[in-house]
Amino acid sequence: MMESFLTEDDKDLITDLLVRYEDVLDDTGKELSAKELCSECPHLVAEVQTRIESLRTTAWTKKDPGRPLTDNRNSEPTDYSGTVLSERYRLDELVGSGGYGSVYRAEDLKLKRTVAVKIGHHRTSSDLLLDEARRVAKLSHPNIVSVHDCGSHDGHHFLVFEFVEGENLAQLIRSKKLTIREKIELVATVAEALSSAHQLVLVHRDIKPENLIVNTDGKVLVADFGVACSLRDVALGRAKTSGTLPYQSPEVLSNELQLLDGRSDIHSLGVVLFELLCGQSPFPAKDKAELREQILFRQPLALRACDSSLPKMLDEICSKAMAKHPSDRFKTVDEFAEALRRWLELPRNRNWLRFGIFGLVGLVGVFAIWFAVSRTHTGLVQDGVLHFDGRTRIVTTVQRTMPVTIEAWIKPDPYDGEKAQFIIGSDIPGKYGLGIAICGSMLSAEYVEGMLNSSTPVPPNRWSHLAAIFTQSETKLFLNGKLIGTAPGSAASMDETNFVIGNAGESNLIDFYQGEMKSLRISSGVRYSDESFETGELRADETTLLFIDSTAKQDGDSLVVADKVVGTVETF
Repeated sequence: MMESFLTEDDKDLITDLLVRYEDVLDDTGKELSAKELCSECPHLVAEVQTRIESLRTTAWTKKDPGRPLTDNRNSEPTDYSGTVLSERYRLDELVGSGGYGSVYRAEDLKLKRTVAVKIGHHRTSSDLLLDEARRVAKLSHPNIVSVHDCGSHDGHHFLVFEFVEGENLAQLIRSKKLTIREKIELVATVAEALSSAHQLVLVHRDIKPENLIVNTDGKVLVADFGVACSLRDVALGRAKTSGTLPYQSPEVLSNELQLLDGRSDIHSLGVVLFELLCGQSPFPAKDKAELREQILFRQPLALRACDSSLPKMLDEICSKAMAKHPSDRFKTVDEFAEALRRWLELPRNRNWLRFGIFGLVGLVGVFAIWFAVSRTHTGLVQDGVLHFDGRTRIVTTVQRTMPVTIEAWIKPDPYDGEKAQFIIGSDIPGKYGLGIAICGSMLSAEYVEGMLNSSTPVPPNRWSHLAAIFTQSETKLFLNGKLIGTAPGSAASMDETNFVIGNAGESNLIDFYQGEMKSLRISSGVRYSDESFETGELRADETTLLFIDSTAKQDGDSLVVADKVVGTVETF
């Protein structure tokens, strides 16, 4: 089945089937066939089989290497320690092994130098190694691990690389504390090294800490171009989904390879940058299925939401690098590197400047406050309508509960890219909650077990009624009184957190809403039982837990309705 003929539901189902395939393989060592996986959706057999072949081909690039493609999957790879290859390379010590190949510290007996030798376990991986040698041989950059030679032994190809004495980045950050400047310098250098590959229209596709080697002098080198591909490969349909899941870009993960270019490496490097600065992933998922969901549909955590002491400029750089759509990222790795270099060039100590202008800033600040207070308030509430600017939210006084019905009348601003916007949310980092969101332009609902993503757009610059019903048995999503999607129910026991209007959750400062809202109502129980209903003005009744309408007023940091404080207004 051609990718262009797949519906959004088909794509979501294929993702779920491949997760099941990988989970069964990891747990039992058994490969489910495409026919077994697609017993209830036979029209997807051909496409799932193609995706399985892609997973097999690239399994050796995963952090937990897949099993080799041999008839005897339980056989152990040959240990070549002590072997001399081509009467020249003596393999002294096995330093790493994956599903498809092993890497040895070796001695070049002819030139009397230490080298690294990678040798394939079997014929399939040997062919892949030869492809890698041809790709890397085209590259010449001081921060890319260079290939010296290649050959064959007992029917298996081997590659000879320069040996880098040091640690990969994943090991280094566990053993040494780097300063922020050292981390930024390192990522900028990697970006500049990747530029030489991108200029040859070669995309690495597996940028991750394990493939960035830092030698004993502190020099970083990019390694392992095993799954790199050229844009010609993409155009000819020879590129397959590859890489390591936490660092895959959305376009690679969704197999939209027509979007694949150097900006995919920018996304991966942005994830590395985030992890270096925050010490955690920007996608705090509990398992692989949730991680896929977050990479595809959820905005990554904001840098300063994890560590408010980090500079705003780095937050902006990191967010741009990890943007969902390639067009919203830096255009090139050179542009990414330049942004990081500009931050590095800022004066290290600006206290003298702060003190020098402190009095002036203070005076201007006092005048600005007086001027703002003396004028009519033009903040969140204007003419009985709530105006959200993409950085403001309301933490309500209502704690998440269930069963519950949530609904709102909203008029979104024109959409910018594929980012998510939460009208109301209640999740916490690493866990889903109950809420309504717009992903790109499509209406979605978040329930405790995951996301319900519809294919129905919410039109911008127009008033629409959104509603979602959450129970233990099911989740229902409505747009303008029409049922547009259903999903499983949510577990009754949930972490305590309050509903938040305008972003994803009380402790999760992501996915802010931008647009207008004229009313919102949270009701206990199931308010709508049919697949369609008449929409109209929202009113409070005995089931109402929270109600906001045109009578809302902002009093300092408080939002007040009918003389009752319903939430706290926060701007970031």
